[in-house]
Amino acid sequence: MSTRPAAVDRSSTAWLIALIGWTLLVSLHDLSGGAVFEGTDCWVAQTAREMQERGEWVMPYFSGEERLQKSPGPYWAVMGVSFLRGVPVDEVAARIPNSLAAVGLVGVIFWMTRRIAGDRAAIFAGFATASSAMILYWTGRGAADLGMTFFSTLALAALWVGLAAEGPGWKRNIFILLAYLAAGLCMLYKMPMPLATVGIPAICSLVFQKRWQALKNPWHLVGLVLFVLPLAPWVYAVVEWRMDGNWALAWAKWRVEYIDRMTGELPNVEANKQWFFYAFYVGLAFVFTLPYMMSLPAAFTRAFKHDPSVNSDGRKFMAIWFISLLIFFTISTGKEARYFLPAMPPLFVLLGIELSWFFDPNRPSNRKGAWVLAALVAILVSVGGVIGAMKFAEDFTGPRDTFEWSDLRIPYIGLCVFAGVGGTLAAVCFARDQRNRSFAVLVATIWLCWFWGWSTFMPVFRAQRGDISFSTQLRELVGRNPAYEQHMYQVAQQNPTITWHSDVRFPRVIDQLKLLELQDYHRNYETEVRLVATKMIEKLRGDNLALFVATREHYQLFLQEAPGLATELGVDMPTTHLWIQSRLGPERHQTVLFGNQSPPFAEPEIDPPLVMYRPILSEAPMQLVNAIESRSATSFSMGVVE
Repeated sequence: MSTRPAAVDRSSTAWLIALIGWTLLVSLHDLSGGAVFEGTDCWVAQTAREMQERGEWVMPYFSGEERLQKSPGPYWAVMGVSFLRGVPVDEVAARIPNSLAAVGLVGVIFWMTRRIAGDRAAIFAGFATASSAMILYWTGRGAADLGMTFFSTLALAALWVGLAAEGPGWKRNIFILLAYLAAGLCMLYKMPMPLATVGIPAICSLVFQKRWQALKNPWHLVGLVLFVLPLAPWVYAVVEWRMDGNWALAWAKWRVEYIDRMTGELPNVEANKQWFFYAFYVGLAFVFTLPYMMSLPAAFTRAFKHDPSVNSDGRKFMAIWFISLLIFFTISTGKEARYFLPAMPPLFVLLGIELSWFFDPNRPSNRKGAWVLAALVAILVSVGGVIGAMKFAEDFTGPRDTFEWSDLRIPYIGLCVFAGVGGTLAAVCFARDQRNRSFAVLVATIWLCWFWGWSTFMPVFRAQRGDISFSTQLRELVGRNPAYEQHMYQVAQQNPTITWHSDVRFPRVIDQLKLLELQDYHRNYETEVRLVATKMIEKLRGDNLALFVATREHYQLFLQEAPGLATELGVDMPTTHLWIQSRLGPERHQTVLFGNQSPPFAEPEIDPPLVMYRPILSEAPMQLVNAIESRSATSFSMGVVE
């Protein structure tokens, strides 16, 4: 079959304009409302806020610390939006880049599907993507992954079109250069993910689809320059201008952040080694394709079926793209839902092909079965809504938990009504062989539920009550005495949600780069716990005020382990005083502020009381500190890091 699509007519252009317009409307809906910002959103938003306030465009900063983990593309995007809006960085500025990325991603999937399977499949793929759980959820977030997914998808789509769908000539070369440039922009947005998300499918396609002749094209050399161009100036500037040319430290930091995260050497991903994590991304593919997940198995098998209406090379490339990334992310130890976004576009292409067949009015139908399906939809949505309400009321409500059922009742009932009526209407249209209309009603129902749920349901269900409670108290405390902020330190990993919502900025007990340097650039959890606890004891024993922000778990760990450590150091265990703690939210999400002096108000008691558990430190912990001391130029006093 020819790899070239039919000439673009007015109909396909109109559908593309409608798709882009509706996607833009959905993705820009109520950007100042919806779910309260979570940690992954706040990392981007707070870093952009601090860079903007500093007038800094090279070194990212978070809570006053250098944040070298990530490349600056997302921060620049948020700062640029903020500048154009003429207001400081806020939730809207942090969300707009993802809204635009969602529109771009839907457009690329439409274009790619059209080149592979024609107009009808492209329309279904585009609207299915725009109404999927993946787009609807992540377009309202501030995390960088949706933008990275757009650039990654554009790179692979342009690469396939250039190598497989265009003959030799200037058009092929343009697509090849576009692929390299998009991959380079992807590196700027979230390095080094494109090396995997673009590189692995490209290499696998080269091998399994035998594209070796493509390497003879000299324009690949120009493409490599375009790939390096977006990121290289920043890497040079941040190391030479902000790190005094310390390339060894920069490489060590990036190695720990990226390679050790993948291999499992990074302490905070060790929990991902349980066997069930190997099925994590398979299940996630079904979640991201909601509500079309029942068609996903049939859609995936289409990559292996001969179909004269579908470009054979294209469907094979979709299979290679998805399977290669599924294997990579499954093998990689560090696992998070957002990591898998770049593997989803080929599934939406195949899903568009499957849905265009499933909703084809010319396909033979089973009228009785379709009416049974319509009845089941009406019944299951109603029964599921009641069961869901009971489950929410039983498991999540309460004065300390996620939300109050009374606040969620009306939004939840509204969702059930919209989903029930719309789903039943779509099923009835399908039973009456009005299949195109059935799909349109289904998409409209999903968007209507999203408009309602985003503005009414999500602000309650994803309210971040524990972190907001602590943030409010922290902001009020610093508002009464701004000097407190200068004496605060974060125990272990910073909580970006608290930093964003309170806008109170305090560094970690030991700077992350210094902590890495002390460990000879090989992170170890027990070592870090001991070094941080040792420094905390020193500060708590000092005459100056010292305040520590910690999770309830880390606060408990310190109270349990610090007396023994103080004895080993030959000092008395200092007295600690609780200042504030989260008043709302689940116990596991509580945060506390404690210090070496009594607060200027009645000292609260931890609620609920702490329950001690098994120690986690090694039996010979001082050997760790001594080993570090012997190989570090950093001075020590009583074994305490200076």
